[in-house]
Amino acid sequence: MYPQIKIINNIGNTIDIPNELDVKASTYLSSNIVAGVLAVPADNTVDFTSTASTLLLLSSVGAENAEIVTSASHTAQSFVTLATVMAHNRGDVISELKWDQIVVSKSATIDGVYVVFATQTIFTTQQKTTIYDITGLGTDYYKIQWKNSLTGLLSDFSTAISVDAYPTNSVSSVIYPVLKAMGVSEEDKRITIPFCIAAINDARKFTHAKLYGIRHAWQQKFEYPIKILAGSNYVDLPTDIDFIETDRSVLAARFLVDNILTPFNLRYIDKRSWNQIAFSTTGGTTSEVTLTGAVSITFDSVGDFPDSASGVAYVATTAYTQDIEEIAYTSIDLTTNQLLGVTGITRDIPSGTRVWSRPTISQPIYYTVFDDKLYFDRIVPDSMQGNNLYIDYYKKIDEVVSLSVELPEHYREIYKWYLRYAIKYRKDTSLDSKDPDLKKFEDLVQALFNNLYTGQDTVIITS
Repeated sequence: MYPQIKIINNIGNTIDIPNELDVKASTYLSSNIVAGVLAVPADNTVDFTSTASTLLLLSSVGAENAEIVTSASHTAQSFVTLATVMAHNRGDVISELKWDQIVVSKSATIDGVYVVFATQTIFTTQQKTTIYDITGLGTDYYKIQWKNSLTGLLSDFSTAISVDAYPTNSVSSVIYPVLKAMGVSEEDKRITIPFCIAAINDARKFTHAKLYGIRHAWQQKFEYPIKILAGSNYVDLPTDIDFIETDRSVLAARFLVDNILTPFNLRYIDKRSWNQIAFSTTGGTTSEVTLTGAVSITFDSVGDFPDSASGVAYVATTAYTQDIEEIAYTSIDLTTNQLLGVTGITRDIPSGTRVWSRPTISQPIYYTVFDDKLYFDRIVPDSMQGNNLYIDYYKKIDEVVSLSVELPEHYREIYKWYLRYAIKYRKDTSLDSKDPDLKKFEDLVQALFNNLYTGQDTVIITS
């Protein structure tokens, strides 16, 4: 969870934390109960954790009788709890919670040592939990964690936040002016900060789609190193790359080899062309573990291996300490997909290892991109074991998750118009697409598309 912490500096600091409860399972009270009971009747507890003790929230957050109790055990239709403090009615919600407390840590600097100064049980009868730091300064920073008081389990820290922690280009700089201009109050339960953040994400996705294929400088990532394995003909692309099916997001790929050609830039070819020149990358993939000294290897297919009494195959490395292993075989079994009469296996071969038949093992020249991998036209030789392939690429846009996240795009102000429309639509779903705020947003995106200036050649990729 990413709590949208609000800090007010007056006499000390007031820290407001929305009650964003992590609920695993829910059911309902099957009958009324009075305060002080030890057994809570329920409709169905089958989805609740079957451990000795669990945290239960009785009623909904914000209700006057909402409370957190501990269940020592439960049957199919009843919880055995510590005594309840409040009376509850049939139909009230019973929820299993992961956390019941908030731990606040404090530091004088954003990168300093954070020391716990408060552990507070969540205010279940309110929509937020408020913690006072009577000695807090406007320059202090805070982080929070969620805690399970039964197990002592703690969540990761939240983002550091202070009174003036939001950068000028952050999500807050878009959201708060709109909320203020439209007179949205903190008591409006429909227009929450998480809702506004979701609207900003929608606006960013719309704009990104409208500018499809246009390269944005703030999404560039240069000199990204990927270590290569000898005997392999591919590397996995970074997980944050924008597109994984073609080179649309790959700008360049190169080796920094120790010769006069450094850096050696690989040439991109499309998959169809790659299929024509990469004929030397035939072979099979092992479908089970092959042990040292084995006399047979099982593959997904042995159709690329010649049926020869003196056949030779080459096993890719699976660790940077290994060399490509040359093995011999005497025959193949097309029914069982096995190489038989195998000799020369000096290490265990994991399932999923590539074994090559008649490969060209040398420094790659061409590459293509498909299925989230960058494929070479040749097999990486032992001499390049552990070397880096450097790629330049475009990252995908990251969804924003908190008010403090910075929006790198220079046109971020246009999102305000979409947020205005989203707030109005939230209150009135009959609002149509002719709304002036939505129209203004769409016009601004179109104007952005029509008047691009990058400082370099604009590159539009169409395939």
